[in-house]
Amino acid sequence: MHDHSTPFLSALGFNRSDSATSSITPAVYCLDHLAVLTLSGQDASTLLQGQSTCNVSDASEKLSLLGSFCSVKGRVISTFLLLKQRDEFQLILPADLAESISKRLKMYVLRADVKIQISPEKIGLFGFADNRVTPYLPANDYQTMSFNDNAAIVKLPSTAAPRFIFIGSLDSAQALFEKMGTTDRDFCPALAWEFLDTLAGLPSMTSATSESWIPQSINLDTLGAISFKKGCYTGQEIIARTHYKGKTKASMHHVTLTSNAAITPGLKLFSLDSDSNQSIGEVVNALQTESTWQLLVSVKNKQINAEDIFIEGHESDFISWL
Repeated sequence: MHDHSTPFLSALGFNRSDSATSSITPAVYCLDHLAVLTLSGQDASTLLQGQSTCNVSDASEKLSLLGSFCSVKGRVISTFLLLKQRDEFQLILPADLAESISKRLKMYVLRADVKIQISPEKIGLFGFADNRVTPYLPANDYQTMSFNDNAAIVKLPSTAAPRFIFIGSLDSAQALFEKMGTTDRDFCPALAWEFLDTLAGLPSMTSATSESWIPQSINLDTLGAISFKKGCYTGQEIIARTHYKGKTKASMHHVTLTSNAAITPGLKLFSLDSDSNQSIGEVVNALQTESTWQLLVSVKNKQINAEDIFIEGHESDFISWL
């Protein structure tokens, strides 16, 4: 794992604290569950366009994109946030998938002018939330603003305080904190950020769930991570056929479950009313707050709002729809 978030925040004088709360303004979050993949060279855009669901041509220094890489069978390998900074693309994605995705992209480089790096030393990454309206922070989701010439700030979807991702140099991060008047030097753990992703309905893959779902089954179409107007890319045939024939059989939903037992992504869902023992869905993401689990689940559309859905290994506990 390439953790450039914890050392980066430590170098800025921050301390890790599991008791740090999001009520602090601004609240700072460690993102050690994420890595940065950079692609540079004249053919970087062409390579990404042929491998991703989003339209890479739409990315600019003022707009970042949510996207995904898929297998030839149209299954999501990983989601990512794509930034374009000058002549370089930066992909923020799950750290435990960074190596495999880097190797996969390099398979398609051949003689193309593309250089791929994982979490370059010069790049730091962290998240923060800030209720205050400030001119140096983006106002709309995925809007991107340059900061200090060698950093960028992207606004992400949120159901609570506006939240942002910073990516850039140590000097720029220090300048940002000075500008914001940050005095508290505790940062929230990555799990707190993943919790906010779950509340915002943003799915994330792990090595255990990679290639488990087509994009529409985890709402990547409604989240704007798929372009149905761009040219060919890996997995497009199945993804486009599902879209144009209206054959999406499942969708993703935020549900809760009260249980002290462990729940992990990839666990299957079942219904008491089902005529068979077949699964009706799976857990996509799972975050626990005390005895309540906040879950993103992919469920067959005909089972939405059913009152008797349980997770394998948790037969006595039924999920609650929100």
